[in-house]
Amino acid sequence: MFKLYKKANRNDYGLIIAAVLLLLIFNLSFLYYVQNKQRDIERHHAQSLANNFSRILNEEMKNSLSLTTTLKEVVLSHDGKVTNFNETSADLLKNSSAIRALQLAPAGKVTYIYPLKGNEAGKIDLLKDPVRAPLAKYAISHKTTVIQGPTTLKQGGKGLIIRTPIFIKKKFWGFSIAIIKVPQIFTSTDKNLRTAGYNYLIEKQTSPTNKKYVTVMKRGSTANDPLTLTFKTDGQATWRLSLSPEAGWNYMRGNLVIGYILIFDLVILYLVIWAVSRLIANRVLKEEASLDPLTQALNRQGFDLALSDLGQKGQQTTVIMLDIDDFKSINDVFGHQAGDMVLVELTKNLQDNFGARAIIGRNGGDEFVVAMPGPMSDCRQIIEKMSKLKQKVTLDGQEIPFSISMGYSEFPGQATNYEEALKYADAALYEVKIAGKDSFASYSSSISKHQHHNQLGLGLRALAAGDPTPLMVIQVKSMEVIYVNKSLLDLFGCELSSDFYDHYDSSLLNLLAPDDRERVKKEFTDFIAEAEDEERFHSDGHILTVDARVIPVYCDVKYSINQRYGPLVFMGFNLML
Repeated sequence: MFKLYKKANRNDYGLIIAAVLLLLIFNLSFLYYVQNKQRDIERHHAQSLANNFSRILNEEMKNSLSLTTTLKEVVLSHDGKVTNFNETSADLLKNSSAIRALQLAPAGKVTYIYPLKGNEAGKIDLLKDPVRAPLAKYAISHKTTVIQGPTTLKQGGKGLIIRTPIFIKKKFWGFSIAIIKVPQIFTSTDKNLRTAGYNYLIEKQTSPTNKKYVTVMKRGSTANDPLTLTFKTDGQATWRLSLSPEAGWNYMRGNLVIGYILIFDLVILYLVIWAVSRLIANRVLKEEASLDPLTQALNRQGFDLALSDLGQKGQQTTVIMLDIDDFKSINDVFGHQAGDMVLVELTKNLQDNFGARAIIGRNGGDEFVVAMPGPMSDCRQIIEKMSKLKQKVTLDGQEIPFSISMGYSEFPGQATNYEEALKYADAALYEVKIAGKDSFASYSSSISKHQHHNQLGLGLRALAAGDPTPLMVIQVKSMEVIYVNKSLLDLFGCELSSDFYDHYDSSLLNLLAPDDRERVKKEFTDFIAEAEDEERFHSDGHILTVDARVIPVYCDVKYSINQRYGPLVFMGFNLML
């Protein structure tokens, strides 16, 4: 080797030095690149943990808030009288280990406490207590639930205090209150972050009226460039979570590999493989989290993310909602294995028919959603092709055919955003179901006039398409029809629900033959005036169809109180023989 060096000239040494310098620059540049990638990976992982904590805490707060809401509803249902407080509270606290106590404070004075033992000191006047009065008055004036703390409790220890104001006939009655144990509520979070190897600091704004943050819980030090996430939960509460690895960020350490790279260039290759493998592992993990495990179509989270990207680009998009006709029957007759095969086969057919540019997702059950770049007019032909496709699976030598129904819309254009486009596509799908299934339809403005098919929870496409008794539901206060089924449309000679709504035109009399209108109007008015929940009456008469036919019918009428819509009337029609 030395003999070779003896034969080298100045240019050879210059080339060697230049090569070494270039290699050094390349290695340092590459290491700098890897170091930044490492930072992104580590902080992305920490961000995922922080986001997961915010979701878990938000659910905990919602669960705790539901307790005060339930107590509030109990008080309201008894017109402000407190009855069976201990029994109700005991039932609510069965599965709530993080709740220390439930309270009711008529006129702001904590009077009822469960459990009382150990919490006797909690009986205070909230509106006179110097610590609690400002936020209690804030809750009353803003008519909103608030979360105070963490604060030192009169009965000992620390806790978060949820207060929900109760108003009866717009007059302040008092508060329903839940006391959350601190730090017990964060036990699972502490365990998860410890397992992941992170130090953390959980802070909360004292109240909406005090922007100062106070420490709720901490572990170790987070002074070393922490990742910080600020978020809100129900109850006007603002939180801040700071995370940093207990061993420190890897990307901030001095990289001792540099010296080895100068001697052994293979180390660079190792780092490349290591960095790429880390990137691939994170990408695969992200992809798996976005896929439906059975069909490998995007799940709702993955679909929303992909569709959101299209929306941000402002690209015109056609959104298709579809489901399998009579899917429950397939499961009932052939078993769930056949149902799974149908779902997988449909996904394959969707991918083959709509192509690589389409975004295909499974909402759950037998409901799928597809997004295609381009307006409806450009996509109609391929949608029609999919609708006419003869689809089947084979199980144990037996062919099982199946069909689908599809509704579609576009944005921007018909809808202002993709969420609205999904609702429009769903409305179009409802029209297909109500017209007999195994077809497709685009959203039109006539559908938008009457979008009540999912509002009652009797939703519904299956009910709307399959109930043999003509049925409609009327909201008594507005006399508006908020539900019709397929059989009713057939009885009145309507192809679409919008045709029926136009014929009805906000008046029941428009559905009746002229000779019956005065009599039925009086019968209906008298019944509504005195009817009680679930009361029925029966009548007969003649209906007037869209094409002016007069048909004798027997009508079954039921009066029902709906929590959301108030008094409703369910009307079923049967032909008189």
